[in-house]
Amino acid sequence: MSDARDLRIEPVGPADAAQPVQAAHVEHPAAERAAQQQRPAPGEPDAVAAVGGHLRGAYAQYVVDPDTNDVVVRIRDVATDRLLHELPSPEVQALTRYFREYPAMLARLRIATQA
Repeated sequence: MSDARDLRIEPVGPADAAQPVQAAHVEHPAAERAAQQQRPAPGEPDAVAAVGGHLRGAYAQYVVDPDTNDVVVRIRDVATDRLLHELPSPEVQALTRYFREYPAMLARLRIATQA
C-alpha cells in the first residue's frame, strides 16, 4: 500500500545563533540550612581539610589484573602509600573472576556427569 499524500520537503530559514549557557542558581531553603550546618565555626579546623579531603596528597595507581585483564584504579596516600580507595572494589573483582570461571566449571561438570 502506498500513501497517496504528496509529501514535500521545504527549505527553512537559517537557524538562530546559539546562546551561551549560564548556570542558574536556585535557592532551596533546606539545602541552604544544610550548608550552614556543615560550615565550621570560626576558629575550628575545616573537617574536610582535617581528613585530607579532595584527595590532597594522593595519587592514582593503574594496575591491570592478570586474571581478568581489567584495569584496577587504586587511590593511594602519598605520605604513607596506604590504599585509600580501589575501583572496582575487591568484591566486584571477585565477582568478575567468578563469572569468568563459571562457564569452564559448568563444562567440567557436564563432562564429569556424562562419563
